[in-house]
Amino acid sequence: MLGSTYSTRSPGPGPAARGASDTDVGGRPLHNTVPNLDRFFRPETVAVVGASDTEGRPNTGITRQLIAWSQRVGARLFPVNPGRGTVFDLPCYASVTDLPETVDLAVLLVGDPLPVIEQLGEAKVRFAVAFASGFAETGEEGAAAQARLAEVVAASGMRLLGPNTNLNAFEKFRDDLTGPAIALITQSGHQGRPLYTLQELGIRISHWAPTGNEADLETADFISYFAEQPEVGAIAAYVEGLRDGRSFTLAADRAARNKVPVVMVKVGRTETGARMAASHTGKLTGSDAVVDAALKQFGVIRVDGLDQLQDTAALLARAKPPTADGVVVYSISGGTGAHFSDLATAAGLDIPLLSDEKQTELHQWIPEYLNVANPIDNGGHPVGDWRGRKIIDAILADPSVGVLICPITGPFPPMSDKLAQDLADAAESTDKLVCVVWGSPLGTEDAYRTTLLGSSRLATFRTFGNCVSAVKAYLDHHRFAAAYRSPFDEAPAHPLLLRTQGAGPDARGPPAQRARGEADAARVRDPRTARAAGDQRGRRRPGRGPGRLPRRHEGVRRPARPQDRTRAGQDRTDLRQPGP
Repeated sequence: MLGSTYSTRSPGPGPAARGASDTDVGGRPLHNTVPNLDRFFRPETVAVVGASDTEGRPNTGITRQLIAWSQRVGARLFPVNPGRGTVFDLPCYASVTDLPETVDLAVLLVGDPLPVIEQLGEAKVRFAVAFASGFAETGEEGAAAQARLAEVVAASGMRLLGPNTNLNAFEKFRDDLTGPAIALITQSGHQGRPLYTLQELGIRISHWAPTGNEADLETADFISYFAEQPEVGAIAAYVEGLRDGRSFTLAADRAARNKVPVVMVKVGRTETGARMAASHTGKLTGSDAVVDAALKQFGVIRVDGLDQLQDTAALLARAKPPTADGVVVYSISGGTGAHFSDLATAAGLDIPLLSDEKQTELHQWIPEYLNVANPIDNGGHPVGDWRGRKIIDAILADPSVGVLICPITGPFPPMSDKLAQDLADAAESTDKLVCVVWGSPLGTEDAYRTTLLGSSRLATFRTFGNCVSAVKAYLDHHRFAAAYRSPFDEAPAHPLLLRTQGAGPDARGPPAQRARGEADAARVRDPRTARAAGDQRGRRRPGRGPGRLPRRHEGVRRPARPQDRTRAGQDRTDLRQPGP
């Protein structure tokens, strides 16, 4: 699909603007630190460890691709291989310690990255990418090796992508496309291919982060970074598991504050999917109900298919905010209009009846016997004159209409050709969202390839279902973004004290009682985490998340019952575990 009118977004107030504490009552962060990944995506210097130019070897193709990528981004590349003097006519170095200058990014084409990581740390390399597999995805022994790798990386101050990742970050991204872009995050590189090819339909892709096993850099890091990039209109992600629940919710919170939509396929709804994810990238997919609740709380749009991921992300990246929630369905067939309206209404879209005045206006160009209340049946779009464009303009002029959708089930030239052209022309003169569903399975028709895909202002879909779900996500996102208040702004930042009789230094009771109360207070989770972790009734009871105490109790803590203290000890937001 192709996006609609380019969006403009005004980032919300960042966490630093709140002037509040950086940590909650338990010492956990209330906002995350955005990693500076500029030198990862656009380095000035690149080292390729294990570089080769021997034809037929896997490392040779990778080296060739990295040389081409380095040239595109303007980086100097240094091959590293103790067995070669040159690689593709470039001077080759025996070790990273021999490199002539500090390196921004090192790409490791070696089976055991650990010894090289230690050398890179000593050489003050900023970023590294480890392609090697055989880590957490293989079981306990591999997980232990990955833990050692993560420890060395953390001690060095370097940031690592991988292990068990691929070359997706170094793909060729078209620089001739304009408008807001999609930034892509995938824990399985192949799952991002459909979105990468959106470039052939005119949709700009700015970044691709294939996170692999996430021993260090994780999905949350890239969400945080992409949410701060002015060219990014939406973030699309394929996720198998979340490494740390707190990090993810803080990253999603940053995107929500900045009004950057995040669209995600999150696998693990079934036991089979969860088992495959564990063997693929070593991810624990977590309780699906808990994950789903957390995604909804922070406005992350969850979809099931990669086709939905690409259509929804493309629409959200490029469409302006809606002026109204009303959706009008305009078709050349009453049957098509009825079918589409059924699907749209079932999904929760508002298909309002048009006013009598608007219907009278439309009947100037549409026969009286046809229904124009919404859906609008035109009985056949006018071909030989200007009436078709008049109809579309009149619909878009209605203040109750925010979205116009025209389902075209198949080519029927010249009528479908004229209809496509009128829709494209009308989209050029409105800020409202105009969507077209082109149902032909061929996709080779000139009306589709040239007229619809040639418009940067139309949103074009191939199926009714994807159009409905994307428009629903578009309207829901903008309602959510307009009303969003971060739960981290409301989380208590100071211990809540036990309320007891008396006054003075010992007003909180005996020392042992005070210690127990303060220990309980230190374990309290923020209110939204408590709800996401499984308190389906939404009640905020002592020890199950603090909620917001009634004003008369602010600054004090209700006495915790023994059974509640046990639950209060679960102080981490961990989406891998079900709630209490």
